[in-house]
Amino acid sequence: MRMIFVHGISQEGKSEKGILDEWLAPLRATLAKQSNDPLGRLSRIEAVFYGDLLASNSSPWLKSETLAMGAEAASDDFDEFAVDALEEMATTIGVTRREIEAEAAETTVPMGSGPHKKWLKAIVRTIEKVSPLKGTIALRVLGQAHAYIRNQHVHDLVNEKVRPIFEDDEPAIIVSHSLGTIVSYALLREFARNGRPRQSPLWLTLGSPLGIDVVRKSFAKPRVRPADISRWVNAADPEDFVALRPVLAVADFGPDIENFSDVENGPENPHSIAGYLSDERIAKAIIEAIL
Repeated sequence: MRMIFVHGISQEGKSEKGILDEWLAPLRATLAKQSNDPLGRLSRIEAVFYGDLLASNSSPWLKSETLAMGAEAASDDFDEFAVDALEEMATTIGVTRREIEAEAAETTVPMGSGPHKKWLKAIVRTIEKVSPLKGTIALRVLGQAHAYIRNQHVHDLVNEKVRPIFEDDEPAIIVSHSLGTIVSYALLREFARNGRPRQSPLWLTLGSPLGIDVVRKSFAKPRVRPADISRWVNAADPEDFVALRPVLAVADFGPDIENFSDVENGPENPHSIAGYLSDERIAKAIIEAIL
C-alpha cells in the first residue's frame, strides 16, 4: 500500500519534493506520539504538484470553453459564481445584507462591467473589513476553484497532471487538502464512472471547500463516497474560511463520512496543512489504515 498527497490553493513556486517535505514533517511528528513509524510499512509516499499550472491558468475572469459536470446551477461567469459563494461566506462570519448594501452604495465599477461586479466587490470589501485575510483567501480559492470547475481547458490541464498518481492500481491512502479535495473527488468519480474505482482504505479531506454550495452543486448527483473508498474522514478547523461548511452533511454527500469539525490549527493560519496533519485523530486514522 502507498500514500499520496494532493495539495490545494496557493502552492505555486513549490514542487513535489517541497510538498512531501512540508507535509511529512508534521505528520511524522504526530505519528511518533502514537506509533513506531507506521509509514515504513508503505511501499512509497508520493506527492503531485500542479500549483504553477493552476496559478497560471486561473485568472478569475478567464474566458474559455466551459465545462459541463452535470451541475445543478452552473455558471460560467466568475462574478456570478463568486457572488453565490461570497454571500454564503459573508453570512457565516456575521456580515449582514444591510452592511453589503451600504458598501455597494459607495462602490464604483468601470463602465461596461458585468451586472454582478459591483455587488461582488461590495461583498469582498465588507468581508475584508471583518478580516482582510478572509477577503484575500476567498478570492484566491474561488478563482482557482472556478477555473478548475467551470473551465474545460483548465480542468483537463490539472487532471492530466494529477491523474497519473491515481492510475496505479496499488491501494493508496489519499491525503487531500483544500482545492485538492475537489480535484481528488472529481478524479475518484471519474475512475469509478469508467469502471476502474480506486481502492483506498482511507481518504482524508482536510480544509475542504466541497461544502460550499456552488462547489458542491458543480458535481452531478448522486454525490456520495466514491466506490471502493473504505473510509472517508473530513476534517476542518471552524476558523478555516476555505472549509466554509466544516461538516460534509449526509444530505449533501451521503452517509458514512466521519467529520472532525473541531480541529484547532491556531489563529495564524487555520487553513494550514501542518495544523491538520498535527491533529492526533488524523494520525490515528492513518495508523489504522496502514495497520
